[in-house]
Amino acid sequence: MASNTAVCIFVIADGQEHPVKLSNALYGRGLSKSVISRSKATASHGSIRSIPPTKITDHTGTTYSSTSTVSLRWYYDGGTQTFPETFYIADATTTTTTITTTTTDIPWDAILCNAAESPSSGLVPQANTILRAPGGADSQREKERKEREEVNRKKYERERREQADRIREAFASKQARAKHS
Repeated sequence: MASNTAVCIFVIADGQEHPVKLSNALYGRGLSKSVISRSKATASHGSIRSIPPTKITDHTGTTYSSTSTVSLRWYYDGGTQTFPETFYIADATTTTTTITTTTTDIPWDAILCNAAESPSSGLVPQANTILRAPGGADSQREKERKEREEVNRKKYERERREQADRIREAFASKQARAKHS
């Protein structure tokens, strides 16, 4: 995946029903930690925790300052799998050139860290593998099933014969009484 790839992700906090769309997110910026704008972190209704002042620098030299985090689950637009992530809430962005240093708000909804799932793998549904029982287990299970089936069939036949005998006896008894009356 190329660096600075714009992606659309959704974030959702534990206990919340509705995800927040981050249509202006970045993947591949070379960050060691994921960053989110304060407005999107607040919109997620996640539990925001204060941390000591932290600076995170990307591969372009841009530094993101943070004094709080929010733990969210996120997924790519169209993706089927969610990923837990602690986002550092960007208080300010500092870009240093050879001439000036500029501090501004974060220009993105969020920036995913290097360790985040790439868009290509995040969009692939995770298959549930169908497992086949090991060689001998199937034949043993099949043998047990056939034995149970045979026992049940014999029990059914015995009960059917006993019921037929009771019906015949009751009918014969009724006919005998009718003859003697």
